[in-house]
Amino acid sequence: QEGGSERGLVAQEEKEMSYVLKPTYGKQSVPVFKIEKLGDKHTIIDMVVKIMLEGEIKDSWLTGENHQIVPTETQKNTCYALALQNDFDCLETYGLALARDMLARHSHLQTVNLDMLERVWSRVEVQGKPHNHVFSSSANPIKRSCTMTVSRDSVKVSSGMKDIKLLKTTKSGFAGYIEDQYTNLKPVGAPGTSPDRILATELEASWTYNKIPSVGFKNRNEAIFQRLVETFSGPADTGVFSKSLQETAYKMAVSVLRSFEDVDEVSLITPNIHNYTYPLSQFGLNNDNVVFQSTDCHSTASGRIETVVRRPSARL
Repeated sequence: QEGGSERGLVAQEEKEMSYVLKPTYGKQSVPVFKIEKLGDKHTIIDMVVKIMLEGEIKDSWLTGENHQIVPTETQKNTCYALALQNDFDCLETYGLALARDMLARHSHLQTVNLDMLERVWSRVEVQGKPHNHVFSSSANPIKRSCTMTVSRDSVKVSSGMKDIKLLKTTKSGFAGYIEDQYTNLKPVGAPGTSPDRILATELEASWTYNKIPSVGFKNRNEAIFQRLVETFSGPADTGVFSKSLQETAYKMAVSVLRSFEDVDEVSLITPNIHNYTYPLSQFGLNNDNVVFQSTDCHSTASGRIETVVRRPSARL
């Protein structure tokens, strides 16, 4: 019995050793706020950083020995130290400095993964003049985003924006869809129907670079975001008709790839924010798409459109 029991334990240990372990660890939700002081004029960058490390670190999982571990508190401190020691104007430049520092000082690490958000602040104007050191933001500000994978022989950077609300008050339709026994949606923009609707979304956009932009990440990101908004909007005086949010999202993504050769992939998440014409006819009032009942895509059932467009040559 004892021999059988020992063989059973050995077999169990061999079985466990056949598992594949893919360990990673780090620090999340690290708030880093920096003031750049150029004389009397200040600029700010308000970040939240998540850092995750990969490499020869498995002993902590397999044996409980921590000789390969850079403590997560040390990683947090490094986030602040690198923010102080480096000049940067965007998440991407900061992230590259942080990742390369970790790899340079710890030879057993192979990869640093960063997931960063920047909360956007606007400079206050006083009597039409930008203030040197006063800024404003909202409780739920627009956020710039950056995910980055930096290894010893490669860099992958994806930049983006979150919480961007876009809305057009006309020139939007949705018709020609499948109708079955459970369909009660009425077509919009089809012949003989209401000619338009509100098209609204809360955009989450990201784009993956194939190289570091020659104009710098900040300038390129601003240009890409402007192209996305211009494609959504159309000309200022006439706009552009949208047959569906899907069609519009695809055109937005393609416009970026056509305009910027240093981008390989564009990803757009565009939930439908529904606005329903309020039925005031029940009170004898004619409401010709003027007053609506709005909804919140986070708390109300809403459509969710995800669009990923990449170059055929992209190596992602």
